[in-house]
Amino acid sequence: MAAITQPRPANSSIRAPLFILGVALALVAFIVMFAFGLLFANRTVSGTTVPVVVAAGPIDARSPITPLDIKMASAPQSVVPANAFRSLSQLTGQYAMVDIPAGQILGPNIVAARPDQLTATSPYLPIPPGWVAMTLPTSELTGVAGYINQGDYINIIATVNTQLFTLAHPRQVTRTVFTDVHVIRVGPSTTVTRQAGQVQGVTSSITVVMPLCDAQYMDWLKLNATINYVLLNPKDYNPAPEQKPSPACPDPSIAPAVVGPTAVNNRWGFLGG
Repeated sequence: MAAITQPRPANSSIRAPLFILGVALALVAFIVMFAFGLLFANRTVSGTTVPVVVAAGPIDARSPITPLDIKMASAPQSVVPANAFRSLSQLTGQYAMVDIPAGQILGPNIVAARPDQLTATSPYLPIPPGWVAMTLPTSELTGVAGYINQGDYINIIATVNTQLFTLAHPRQVTRTVFTDVHVIRVGPSTTVTRQAGQVQGVTSSITVVMPLCDAQYMDWLKLNATINYVLLNPKDYNPAPEQKPSPACPDPSIAPAVVGPTAVNNRWGFLGG
């Protein structure tokens, strides 16, 4: 019996073009959605901006941050950290903990309020511009029994024999010669045991920062006076440099030509008491 030939379905001839058309439509839809996604992302990043504090130029690690180092800028809200500084005044008295590139948004994670909070990886001491670091001798009796630590503020007291200034009526005179002196380093300590078994380290030196002019006066006092230190309460710390320099040091960054008995007495009036 002869096989009966079946007619070919009429829609089989258009099946391949429809498949190609479907793939093309899917590809177009994907491209359109991808473009919308890019446009939305761009609008999100560049839409809302907020004011932030950024580095005006490169700031070296361990350097004090000055008003010239920072500026206000606008940045997309989506890239601004939640704790970013929003005011220049927030950086007053701060130090860079790491190298900060120009344009970097500043936050508390890369700055420190006190130099002793900085890491010890950098060879630079936290010395304010125009100032110098100076090492002073200390001991248990002159240095508050070893309780002066890095980052503390002290006052310096000097006791002088007036024979240094005049031979008439010699006597011992004591003056507070420097206040709010910042201690940035403490020398190696030896350990001693006090009452009740308390162990306390006593060092032989402390390193402070002061204007160059004051450092020269301090050097004279180290050689000619008895020096003692008093430790301030942390609530009484005054980390801001003096706004009105002493008449003896009109320019704190320039040392006087000569510091002797006359200059010292004119500055502190040891003969006046």
